Amino acid sequence: MKKLFFILTTLAFCLPLSAEASSVCNKYQKFPELRFSTSYGKLRYDTGYSRKQLTALGAEYGILEQGLFASGLATVNVNYQLSVKSVRHQVDANTICVVPSVVDIYIGYRQPMIYIAKDLQPESCEYKVVLRHEQTHQQINTAALEYFIPQLRQAAISIISNTPPIEISHTDEFDAATQELVKHYTRQLEPLITFFKTELLKEQGKLDNYKNYQHEDALCKGF
Repeated sequence: MKKLFFILTTLAFCLPLSAEASSVCNKYQKFPELRFSTSYGKLRYDTGYSRKQLTALGAEYGILEQGLFASGLATVNVNYQLSVKSVRHQVDANTICVVPSVVDIYIGYRQPMIYIAKDLQPESCEYKVVLRHEQTHQQINTAALEYFIPQLRQAAISIISNTPPIEISHTDEFDAATQELVKHYTRQLEPLITFFKTELLKEQGKLDNYKNYQHEDALCKGF
C-alpha cells in the first residue's frame, strides 16, 4: 500500500488554503491540541432477514452480491466528526485574532454488522461458508482503517499547521470565525475521507468476484 500512502500524503499537501495568512495574526499562530480518535465499532450479527430481504438491504448499501452470497451481507458506516475550540487575541480596538486551541477529529466505523439469512441452518456448510465470507469483509474493514488512520492523522496535522488564524474586527464575529475554521478543516479533509472510502470499496471488491464465488460455492459440493 505504499502507493496509496504516497497519493494520500500528496493530496494533503496540495490542497489549497481558503485564505492567506494575516501578518497581524501570524505571531499568534500556534498548533492547537489535536484530539484524534477512531473506533472499529462493535460488531453485531443479525439472522432475522430472508435472502430476499438481504438482497434489498444490499441494494441500499450499493452491495449486490450474487449467488450463494445473497445469503449474507457485511455492512459498516464510515463516521466523521470535527469540532474546534478557539481563543481570541485582542491586537487593538479594531483587530482580534481567532486562534484554534483544541481540534477534535473522529474518523471511524459505526454499526458494523454481519447479516446471515434466516433460511440457512446454523450447522450447515453453506451457513459456515457465508459466515466466514462476511467475517473476512469485516477483517478487511479493520485492516483498512488501521492502515489509513495514521495517514489521515498526518494529513490533519499538515492542514491545521498551514491554516492561519482568522482576523475579525468585533467580538460578535468570534463564533462565526470558529465555525469558519471548522468548515475549512472539513473542506480539506473530506476529499481524503472520500479517497479512503473509495480504496476501502476496492479492497472489498477483491473478495467479491466470480472466481472467489466459484471457489467458495465448491466448498459445499457433496455435503
